[in-house]
Amino acid sequence: SWTSGRIRAGGHPGPHWGTGFVLLCFLQTEQLITLWVLFVFTIVGNSIVLFSIWRRKRKSRMTFFVTQLAITDSFTGLVNILTDIIWRFTGDFMAPDLVCRVVRYLQVVLLYASTYVLVSLSIDRYHAIVYPMKFLQGEKQAKVLIVIAWGLSFLFSIPTLIIFGKRKLPNGEVQCWALWPDDSYWTPYMTIVAFLVYFIPLTIISVIYAIVIRTIWTKSKASETVISNCSDGKLCTSYNRGLISKAKIKAIKYSIVIILAFICCWSPYFLFDILDNFSLLPDTKERFYASVIIQNLPALNSAINPLIYCVFSSSICFPCGDQRSQDSRMTYRERTERHEMQVLSKPEFI
Repeated sequence: SWTSGRIRAGGHPGPHWGTGFVLLCFLQTEQLITLWVLFVFTIVGNSIVLFSIWRRKRKSRMTFFVTQLAITDSFTGLVNILTDIIWRFTGDFMAPDLVCRVVRYLQVVLLYASTYVLVSLSIDRYHAIVYPMKFLQGEKQAKVLIVIAWGLSFLFSIPTLIIFGKRKLPNGEVQCWALWPDDSYWTPYMTIVAFLVYFIPLTIISVIYAIVIRTIWTKSKASETVISNCSDGKLCTSYNRGLISKAKIKAIKYSIVIILAFICCWSPYFLFDILDNFSLLPDTKERFYASVIIQNLPALNSAINPLIYCVFSSSICFPCGDQRSQDSRMTYRERTERHEMQVLSKPEFI
């Protein structure tokens, strides 16, 4: 567990430490296979996204954010997942105490960054839809949002340098572990982390996309009313209704996928850890099995992000020949329709 480094939801030795340790050893192979699969999908998937963006001649603000997300996810694979794999092979933590603190610090930085970059992207999409004119004039906003996201990530992770260190556990292992004087410190610590990493960002993202969807819906209705008064009202209204409908559906799909992916990957992790810290879960084998699965879900978010980009943003995964060939075959009206859809709903909404 990147935020706690425990054996119980990542876990400290509990009252049934012996049983938990036997179960942990029994599941080593399954855990390693899972981690290797997550690592390969994360690195390969995000590398494909980065390579596809690099091949594009024209870079937009959207590709800038996608690049930031792919970079964050790639480092998550290298720093968080790979180090977990190495430690499971070595058993004891072999490196000095300073390395322990730095690695844990970077892991938590990436934990925050993966969420805050997503929040920054949501804010940027909000301005693109709600305030399109200001959006076009504010090219520096994207970079400012990313700087703030990474700045907060580095700032909020500073306590990790103090909390974690190299120590000997009750079972004799030497690990990079939390140096709490008392286990009761876990409850306020994990509660604060849960709010900073999950609950507050989720609230911001949900509110932003709710406003965005409402704005697109309102604009579509207003546009239909205006266009219906033109000389060729039937044709204009029909054309506009089709355009806005596609944009509206596209925006809703992107919004739902983003929010659901975030919720599915992070909710079980933080809800389980909070319940565990407040001692609301029974100390059973079932709870341990659940913790083994749940603690890998945050890494899953970094692995599935590239799939989401490719499903909803074909221009990212296929930026070359086929796309140009398709563009050349499009009529002027089709090209105009696609351009207006991009302005209205930003197809690469994520």
